[in-house]
Amino acid sequence: MLRVFPKFSIVNRPLFGLTRQSLKSFHCSSLIRNAANAYQQQQSKQQKNDKIQRIVLSLTGLSALSYGIWYYYWPHHTFPRPVAQVLRKGLWAESDKEQFDYQKALRFYIEALDECKKLKVDTISDEYTGIELKVAEMYEKLNMFEEATGVYLEILYRYFDALHTPDKVPEDKRPDMIRRDLRILIKSLETNKDVSVGKRNLLAHLLMAQEEVLSRSPELKEFFERRKQKAKNLFQGKALEASDFKTFVNEETIKLDDEGYMILDLQKNSSAWEPFKEEFFTARDLYTAFCLSSKDIAAALSCKMTTVEWMVMADMPPGQILLSQANLGSLLYLQGEKFEAEIYQLEKKREEDPSLQNAETLIKSLRHLHRNRDTCLEMATQCYDSVIQFAKKNSKLRFNMKDQLDPSVPQAIALSTYGMGVLNLHQGLLAKSEKLLKDSISMAREIDFQELLKEARSELDKAESLRLEKKDKQETKA
Repeated sequence: MLRVFPKFSIVNRPLFGLTRQSLKSFHCSSLIRNAANAYQQQQSKQQKNDKIQRIVLSLTGLSALSYGIWYYYWPHHTFPRPVAQVLRKGLWAESDKEQFDYQKALRFYIEALDECKKLKVDTISDEYTGIELKVAEMYEKLNMFEEATGVYLEILYRYFDALHTPDKVPEDKRPDMIRRDLRILIKSLETNKDVSVGKRNLLAHLLMAQEEVLSRSPELKEFFERRKQKAKNLFQGKALEASDFKTFVNEETIKLDDEGYMILDLQKNSSAWEPFKEEFFTARDLYTAFCLSSKDIAAALSCKMTTVEWMVMADMPPGQILLSQANLGSLLYLQGEKFEAEIYQLEKKREEDPSLQNAETLIKSLRHLHRNRDTCLEMATQCYDSVIQFAKKNSKLRFNMKDQLDPSVPQAIALSTYGMGVLNLHQGLLAKSEKLLKDSISMAREIDFQELLKEARSELDKAESLRLEKKDKQETKA
């Protein structure tokens, strides 16, 4: 569901699976079963959750890829004559005129950087960093990815330092530099093999961009503090209320034209996010994917909850909002499964130690966990259902899936339908589950959503097997 980068096993979009993009496994009516069944169920549940994570990751990647993930920022400014002469030699060397001699081109680009240093060209200027990006590009073409990563990280360090140094970057230049910073950050994640470093860099540069946004809008800053506290409640053992949760897919946030196609709401003021909002939300999706791939569901969910609401406020493309909400549903489901796993462990501990049967602390913990699990699953249902109901009310979204210019739209609908199918399966509503899963298979096939197609078929097989098993038991009793 969430697929972010092909070179990372993190793909960022449909989360569900459900997911980033995909995980799957849900509520159990009873957590206490005999030891053998409990063990098998935990193993099956883990496998299901892993599948959902794969879907989500795959979809997350989609959002980044749909953005284009990256294009080299080649400056259009005039270079000093000595530099320009060397650059022309580099461009010639890497062209078909010299059989794409990237090694030779690399030498010329490095020479151009040396000329810039002699001329004391500003190292955070478009000219200087533009040449560095050509150096990194040549490294990549030569499969020297570690060296390319080093170039990207060096540029990021200088940008970060400049943006944090008072008066170093003029106010009117900061937004554009942040956009370039985020683009290079995204590119660096494609070549960097150290996931922990990538995650730290993502967080640091996202916080910098976020502070820039909040400094331009006091209203956003106030909202962010409220949202951060709500997200924390999901992971601190506090009782949750589904009534406090609201989805963002509705006629107020998603606008349609007279022909029923989704459009941007031009009345919204998204100036605080410009000109880097595409890069900002792509980077946030990537951070969610990193958290999810490292099994940090709480951090992934906290990030995604804020991201979806901010996307609405920033007037992001409607299709991306739909898909982000579907992915949020998948993350909520995963968090619910995490609570359920904790319940299972506490129940097992209580069974093994009779002295804990009436332990007040343990009973209180179980009560919170049960309530929070149910709330997360209810919120996941709301996320999926709002996408499905929105599509039903606007039939062109459902019946002209191939005509949608934004692939996020049909992906969100298919993913949400699949998610509802899995939720119903775990509630034992087999007939409803089968119908939803069959619908999701049909949609996935229509839009060539292979990751979801595979998982939906697997879940449908389980639903059909359970139905036949139930039927056999009824006939045996009769």
